[in-house]
Amino acid sequence: MVGPIALALLTGRLIALDSQPISGVQVIVRWNEQSVLGSVDTLQVDSAGRFGELPREMSGDSVSFVIDASYSSRYDAARLVVSRDRLADEIRILLVPKRWTIRRGRFAGSEVSIDPTAALRRAPDFGSFGRVSGAHVVGWMPGSVPIPIVLRHDDGSRITASDSLAFWNAARDVEQALGDRLFLPSSDTTMRGRIYPVDVRLDRKIPGSGITFITWDAGGNIFEGSVRFRGSFEMHIAGIVQHELMHVLGFGHTTAWPSAMETRTSRAPLVTADDVAYAQLLMVVREWQQDPLVVGGLSEARATN
Repeated sequence: MVGPIALALLTGRLIALDSQPISGVQVIVRWNEQSVLGSVDTLQVDSAGRFGELPREMSGDSVSFVIDASYSSRYDAARLVVSRDRLADEIRILLVPKRWTIRRGRFAGSEVSIDPTAALRRAPDFGSFGRVSGAHVVGWMPGSVPIPIVLRHDDGSRITASDSLAFWNAARDVEQALGDRLFLPSSDTTMRGRIYPVDVRLDRKIPGSGITFITWDAGGNIFEGSVRFRGSFEMHIAGIVQHELMHVLGFGHTTAWPSAMETRTSRAPLVTADDVAYAQLLMVVREWQQDPLVVGGLSEARATN
């Protein structure tokens, strides 16, 4: 059993993922789960998200934080547990907004309601749109975007110039929707930095129109991927190509909103505004999670929604 310990000043900061001023939020700290008296503090938060508390004594190896958000707050409530070893450094907690204003791209300025549960909800017999490894959002190694892509012309059913043109038109459309340069044509699959270029082939043996494989490490860092289309015909359907390219970026399936990542559909829809909002949110979460002082994310917000 861990005995009582004295703590230095607890300092923390709430990180608003939409970069807006914070209001309608307070932080509840439960120091000792087994104690009743004097075990809970309610801390006020300034507009920049900062909060702090005087030294305390505690027992146990962790502290519970509840981010209590009012009905009128822009942000979801959250609940998380932090190791006492982390209390020596500033605690930076991610706040998920209830609505996301699309920042750039084709749908820039549009507002989309955000449901953290929906982002992580598994589609029937499939994974979730937001993929996580441990507590980290899955995405490409930092600094590796735009992702190099090799269209294979050297084996089996060869990708033609017409196929290539259709593929890159669909890829540029994904970039225009998301508002980023995401894909880069490459001529070989030699390792670049810490990643391998994505290999794209035709493969008539696959069971569906297309299939994508990506590989990531324990930290959620993607470092390689491959895409297979059943034939040339599928490469000329923009919705099929966009679906596989969203997989390349690290996103999974969803049935929670109108999406290019729907399952069991014959419509092959294109990337939607909802896709863009959730994708941009997840990319921002992933960017913040590179900071070792950051805790929390979508799953913590989901716990109290």
